[in-house]
Amino acid sequence: MSKIPEWAQSLQSHIWIFNVGRGMSIFIRSGLNQGIMYDFGSSQDFSPTKFLQKHLLPYLDKYKDFKIAQTIISHPHADHVSEIGCLLPTNGNKSVFCSSLHTCPHDKTEGSAKSEIVDWGRIKNPEGSDNKIKIYRDLYAGKKRNLPLQTICYNSPRSIPNLEYGIFYVRPPVVNEIHPENDHDYGNGLSFVLFYRHGKHTLLIPGDITPDVLKHLLGENKGLEKRYTIFDRQNSRKHPNWHDVCNNQPSLESLLKSHGLSVLVAPHHGLESGFSENLYEAIKNNKPDLVVISEKRHLNETDGKVDNRYQSEEGAKGLDVCIEGNMQHQYSVSTRNGHHMLITFQGTGGSPAVYLEKDPMKLLARLQQYG
Repeated sequence: MSKIPEWAQSLQSHIWIFNVGRGMSIFIRSGLNQGIMYDFGSSQDFSPTKFLQKHLLPYLDKYKDFKIAQTIISHPHADHVSEIGCLLPTNGNKSVFCSSLHTCPHDKTEGSAKSEIVDWGRIKNPEGSDNKIKIYRDLYAGKKRNLPLQTICYNSPRSIPNLEYGIFYVRPPVVNEIHPENDHDYGNGLSFVLFYRHGKHTLLIPGDITPDVLKHLLGENKGLEKRYTIFDRQNSRKHPNWHDVCNNQPSLESLLKSHGLSVLVAPHHGLESGFSENLYEAIKNNKPDLVVISEKRHLNETDGKVDNRYQSEEGAKGLDVCIEGNMQHQYSVSTRNGHHMLITFQGTGGSPAVYLEKDPMKLLARLQQYG
């Protein structure tokens, strides 16, 4: 391995949001140099996993002998799992993308897992995606895989104050009650929601969750599962089981009320059908600083439209972002025009730094320059 780059020694958090056309692929490199992968979308033009494998993964700290601490698949729709094959072992060896925690909606039947079973008869995917779904299901099968909803167990010799993240999830049988007829809404409603905070900067990734399920989740209603990790030695000792047992973790609403929201990855690719009034009511000052739209291509009228509220002061406070080297004040940024994104959380005051480039190598060069 070549010389360790400065960014791998930085205490900043780095959030990569890749342009994959229709789908989603997000990678978080934490301030402790641990990796969290959220969704495995890809496009004909770009493979996030190949980019990560070559340029980022070699320099991450291991977590329980894994280069990636956690892989999260928000829900089992094909556009979020197109590169899922990267998780399979090759030549008898585990994949570099194999993680200690593989987190996704599942249909395991052992013990308490029964209460979380996905109804696969209601999961609708395009023709030709059967193999991707088979891989999805095979990955958590067997006794060697942990149950799906856990976060990283903090046991590092290093401690970073105000670095924490949580995963929130409504059990599939309850999602079934919320969406008893519309199968597409049922599948989207299964989405895992990830909240990440580093100092004064916060990120929310809600996947394709529907407004009705998100309202249920924010209200702390039945069927809610949540896990939470605080990467601070003193605070972690107060809550030693938050990472693997649903207990008295903070509610998502309380986190948003207390810390506000720097960056919102818009639910369901920013479509009008995914806009959540309840989410905005829960956020401190009632709006995020910036909305990120992982925008699928709109090829016909049935694809839906991006909600225009995200693109105005109604939907965000606005941030200065760097787009291909030019600073612009934006309420939202999108992958639609071919842009990949890099967002850095410094863990201190000020605003997050946001960069957009069509060539991800330019983002990497910027990261290597500024850490």
